[in-house]
Amino acid sequence: MTVIFIILALFYFINGLIYLFAIIHLIFKKNNTNYSQNSFFPFVSVIIPSRNEFKNIDRCIECLINQEYPEDQYEIIPVNDGSEDGTQERIDSIAENDKKVRPVHISSHQRDNKGKIHAINEGIKHARGDIIITTDADIWMETNWINQMIKYFDKETGLVIGMTLDKFSNFPVHAFQTLDGAGIRVIAAALAEINKPITCQGSNLAFRKEAYIQVRERVLALATSCGNREWLMQEIDLATDWKIKTQLHPESIAHTYSPDTWRALINQRSRWASTGKNYSKLSVRLYLTLIYFSLLAFIVGPFVLGAQMSGIIWGMKLLIDLAVALAVIKAIHQPRLLYAFPLVFFLQPIMVVITAFLGTFGLYRWK
Repeated sequence: MTVIFIILALFYFINGLIYLFAIIHLIFKKNNTNYSQNSFFPFVSVIIPSRNEFKNIDRCIECLINQEYPEDQYEIIPVNDGSEDGTQERIDSIAENDKKVRPVHISSHQRDNKGKIHAINEGIKHARGDIIITTDADIWMETNWINQMIKYFDKETGLVIGMTLDKFSNFPVHAFQTLDGAGIRVIAAALAEINKPITCQGSNLAFRKEAYIQVRERVLALATSCGNREWLMQEIDLATDWKIKTQLHPESIAHTYSPDTWRALINQRSRWASTGKNYSKLSVRLYLTLIYFSLLAFIVGPFVLGAQMSGIIWGMKLLIDLAVALAVIKAIHQPRLLYAFPLVFFLQPIMVVITAFLGTFGLYRWK
């Protein structure tokens, strides 16, 4: 039993070193990227799947209307996915005053709880753009966001992964989410840059319509009610020759508010974790399983290994977690996030173990 715990701890440590070097590679590459002014302005369709988002939709659309991108080269497609709170009426009202806003409405009886990816698919059916960017109704972004997200689309690139960060506050549940979420997203970006894409965020994702059409049937078949857009990234990676890139420029980052309670956070993370069992790559499923059991080992270890060995293993974890956290903070230029490190260090293993279990067995609520 002791040997198993040590092997899992070593796996965690080696995996952390891979993360660290991948992030350093990402930082070096981004620091040496020429962010010159765009000369490439394809027609872009921004799609916003929206269900019961009356409180949020105004700010999101306003940010998009005010983009510093040629007025005649983009459109905004809010997809009202069977809302019951006045979202449809609000979207229609905004559209009356701006021709760039082209609403799509899915009635409640058409919806059939198919999830976000199906709402996005409806939006794409109406999209005129060669480049599609998806976001969410509770997101806001900088005025140069579209410019930055389309910058990496050379002839070989089919998908660009952006980053969404939670709004930081000193409130513990928010502080935990901001650093932990940033870590997940920077690590995902770093792995994508070395051709090992594992995850992405649909709230800040750009792709060629042509690439989407190539994998659409498979993506729609994989999608569940959580509407996870990771399947699009996965299928473009597995089934096409398109390249996948990441964008970390500060103006490309989208922003959102975190859940306000630990219960809401656990439900959100459980929903995210529920998609893990559907990955096509056996190697990815095995990798995620090893991550789960290595974190479980840190929780159970003190009760099995004794104080001395547990202290050594947790000491190794402290070193690698701190190094990765500092690299993440450097990548996104957010030094204040270091405040949340002790919270993330101790709570993350518990959070991952609980939410992975709940997600695997469908013990979560979808809004």
